[in-house]
Amino acid sequence: MRKSVCVLAMLCAIVGYGAIFADAVAKEYVVQTVTGKVEREVSPGNWEAVKAGMKLAPSAVIHTGLNSSLVVRQGDSVLTIKAMQKGPLDKLASGVAAKGSGIKIGAKAKKSDAATDDGPERTNVSTASTRASDATQDIDWAE
Repeated sequence: MRKSVCVLAMLCAIVGYGAIFADAVAKEYVVQTVTGKVEREVSPGNWEAVKAGMKLAPSAVIHTGLNSSLVVRQGDSVLTIKAMQKGPLDKLASGVAAKGSGIKIGAKAKKSDAATDDGPERTNVSTASTRASDATQDIDWAE
């Protein structure tokens, strides 16, 4: 009786471990194609190029450069991450991080008053180049 209970407990543990492991494997992303410069953060501040066939964890931080894209597969779904995106792969795939980042098509520039110079034309502040040009006028050059 004790032996059968022990065997049954071991069997349940093995099946449970297999289910947990299968769930973890199903959540990882497999890179299908890479276009342009796509990198993943290996450690803080260290980036590595992403290549086709790589397996990426959902928490992997991905950065896609200008004119770049990344196509990954998770289970049966295929996801495309567009250019100029940075963040954890699962957030980029769900579109949460994409709302505030990326290039905005049709964005307009804000009006600036930098072109209108309301200040005085000349000031009495002397720069080094002004002083040097004044000094050359005072010296008689022997040629």
